[in-house]
Amino acid sequence: MFMTDINPQIFFAIQVAADVVLCLAVIFILSRVNRELKGRKSTIDPRAMSELGRLIQESQNATSNLMQAMEESRKALRDVSLSIDEKEDRLMRLMKQASSHIDRLDKTSAVLEALPGKRNGEVIRLADQGFTPAEIADSLGLTEGEVSLILDLSRRRSDGR
Repeated sequence: MFMTDINPQIFFAIQVAADVVLCLAVIFILSRVNRELKGRKSTIDPRAMSELGRLIQESQNATSNLMQAMEESRKALRDVSLSIDEKEDRLMRLMKQASSHIDRLDKTSAVLEALPGKRNGEVIRLADQGFTPAEIADSLGLTEGEVSLILDLSRRRSDGR
């Protein structure tokens, strides 16, 4: 008798019976495994758990310390940045002042160059002899401001050389 000769209803019944037997076998095996697992005690070593807890705590402490150090570094960098900004602003102001002073000196030099050289030399000669700016101004017919300016520029030129 060949497989093709079997009645489909009988074949279906055999298939259903085999499925039921297989399903019961799976349920039986699962129940046995479940009983075995429930009957077993925990195999976790308390020392290993203690060590794991200690490692976790150390890791948390290290992370906390790192976060604190990073926060302190961030604050220090912010302070340094603010200090640099303040110094940059101050430097810019000083550069503007220096530029303004240089411009004024250039204008003053132009004025002095326009004055007769003899007068400048005379002012310097009298100052070297010990005359006061007021005395020099009176004797040469200049203002005290002009005399002071000539003397200051003369000193700066000699200091610059």
